[in-house]
Amino acid sequence: MTQIPAEAPATPMPVTLPEAYRVCADIVRRHDENFPVVSRFIAAPLRPALAAIYAFARLADDIADAAAPSDERLAGLDRIEAALLEALDGGPEGPVLTALADAVEQQRLPVEPFLDLLGAFRMDARDATFETWDDLLGYCRGSANTIGRLVLALHSIDDPTTLEESDAVCTALQLTNLWQDLARDLERGRVFLPRADMARFGLEAGVLRDPKHQDALTGLLREECRATEGLYARGEAIPTRVPRGLGIQLRVTIAGGRAVLRRVEERGWRVLVDRPSLGQADRWKLLVKGVFA
Repeated sequence: MTQIPAEAPATPMPVTLPEAYRVCADIVRRHDENFPVVSRFIAAPLRPALAAIYAFARLADDIADAAAPSDERLAGLDRIEAALLEALDGGPEGPVLTALADAVEQQRLPVEPFLDLLGAFRMDARDATFETWDDLLGYCRGSANTIGRLVLALHSIDDPTTLEESDAVCTALQLTNLWQDLARDLERGRVFLPRADMARFGLEAGVLRDPKHQDALTGLLREECRATEGLYARGEAIPTRVPRGLGIQLRVTIAGGRAVLRRVEERGWRVLVDRPSLGQADRWKLLVKGVFA
């Protein structure tokens, strides 16, 4: 985990828009595996705005996940929100917020998703747990669906069917990542498995690594994977409703998420010792299928 960045100096150095967007693009390149929508398949004029969205999300996420007490992380997110609102009011500081403020203005992006995203990061900063599946889906609405809706807003898409399909896919991708990273989250003291679901299998957070509970954990993970697959199925038609480039990216992303999900389901409790992932050959196959589907 990273440290919480120091507060910006009182008189930050000014930054030009081209410089600001270059910084955002560099952030995307460093973390591209976590944000596949910024790709060559997205219309070139929209890529800088997508990079600014991602860079802001990355900045806030790093604060939420920082190696610091919860109250310090929450204070850091409060500062980020205040800086965001100041930037949107015409006073951006630093390259990321300079680029983002320009993107919001030029692309007429809604502000609410950014605030919802920060709300989800506050849950991360509190190391929140979730009582029910619906509670977990509520977290995903802020942490994942917001990005999908911003991508659609960039493409001037706002019909209810496409928005619902986007939400289903984004939630499924977030859940897939949570099951994939179960071991990593446990090391950080985080458990995203709903407590009610764990209880039905005789589990609680403190015994998930206990060999005596391996079969129960496998059963729980397979149940969660089936529910997650249902969300992919609800959103699988979305590539046909969007521009071709975005459709290709979505087909590849959905196929990749489903492939990882299948590996989680196959491994069950073994995800604790063998994190499922896709190799380069897998990614190329998905890319070819996405392009020529």
